[in-house]
Amino acid sequence: MKYPLIIRSTIHLDNDIETRMPVIFTKDGILKSYLEYVLVNRNKSHSWLDASASAIRLLVEFVEFNETRYKFPVDLFKDFSEKIFSGTVNSKGMDESELRWSQKSIATGNKIISYVTQYSDWLCNEKEMDSKANLNPWRAATSYEQRLNWAAYSHRHSNAFLAHTWSREGAVEQNKQSRNVRFKQDDRGTDGDQAKNRFPDSRLDDLLHKGFVRPGVPLTAPVFKRLELRDILITILMHFGGLRRSEPFHLWLEDVIPDPENSESALVTVYHPEIGDSPERCETRKETLARKYQMKPRNKYERSKALHAGWKNNKLSAMKGNFMVVHWFAPEAGEHFLFYWKLYLKAQYKAPKKLRKHPFAFTNQFGNPYTLKQYEKKHKKAAERIGLTVKKELGTTEHGHRYAYLNRLKEADVADIYIANCMHHKSLTSQKTYESKSDNETRTALKELESNIKSTLTIQKE
Repeated sequence: MKYPLIIRSTIHLDNDIETRMPVIFTKDGILKSYLEYVLVNRNKSHSWLDASASAIRLLVEFVEFNETRYKFPVDLFKDFSEKIFSGTVNSKGMDESELRWSQKSIATGNKIISYVTQYSDWLCNEKEMDSKANLNPWRAATSYEQRLNWAAYSHRHSNAFLAHTWSREGAVEQNKQSRNVRFKQDDRGTDGDQAKNRFPDSRLDDLLHKGFVRPGVPLTAPVFKRLELRDILITILMHFGGLRRSEPFHLWLEDVIPDPENSESALVTVYHPEIGDSPERCETRKETLARKYQMKPRNKYERSKALHAGWKNNKLSAMKGNFMVVHWFAPEAGEHFLFYWKLYLKAQYKAPKKLRKHPFAFTNQFGNPYTLKQYEKKHKKAAERIGLTVKKELGTTEHGHRYAYLNRLKEADVADIYIANCMHHKSLTSQKTYESKSDNETRTALKELESNIKSTLTIQKE
């Protein structure tokens, strides 16, 4: 078996604890060193574990097809890294390695290099191997590499909360070193790409009220019969509340109440799926899910499982309870949400069946927890129903709503510190990737300035 496989397997630990991990199978059996590595890192997210396993699988595959070509590990890894970015097929369509790899993007290639480097470092430290066995060892940095190191250090230092504790002497020594294989620099601008991710605000009303409709129901039918209220509520949470697309799927029924400061508006609190306070007893949500429902937090299910819903390292409220508050923008969106929420509970919410109880707010037609994949399909159909082409780069997928939310805040000149709170970012710089202007917006702005420029030039000539 030249091509290694990744198989998610159940691993039995001490104290009758079970965990599912990606295991790499080679022609010689299980790659035991990597199994040890993932067990050490088992508390990391499923996405990290899957990405790490995929990177190591590529490395094993490369070794299998090139095992006699390299004398030193560093030479193997250097060529491996080059093939990641260039692919293995030459300009004549030939591939001596027989791998038939297509080239990876700079971002993807850098991640692969990072995952393999971390594994190699761990392997050398854990097994007390000679540093020559490290695939990507440290070496003396060139003057150019030192300048890049200092630029990166300066960026990290200026954005670090505990930067005053950093050692200048340690930085001097560290920046004199470089990995043998460095990350590739991506010189492309990203603003335009990010801007295209914005869902067009001008089409939001059509999406909600003409897109999320029940097929075959006449336009004259009451709202609770004609519209898919559950999907409208999720979309409002993202477009006017800034939630990521996975976060509404962690909501429990108790997490939505009338706002004490405005009874016509909704107060929505999204609790951390594991350590968030449970409405029952004095326990966490993870404990309640296990004790009462025999379930795991949804972020702990594998990405391939229907119940999976991701969770980022969000900034939580300063209040006790481990939750984050949805901040409506525009504010009246909270009133629209509460109106549809009450209607949803009264007319469309399907309670879980007796033997399949769960606390989640959004359910499907059988009363089971509504899934992210189900919503993605509904959102796609709704967007197409109002004539939109569904592509991430056009902003017409569910991803686009959070981008639209932040850019509306920026256009309203909301201060960065408040935007960070609205987006639940721990760092002010995190939101920069969401801020952007598309090529069309840039051209429009320049055209608006064109007449002023012309008149200025005329005045100068006269």
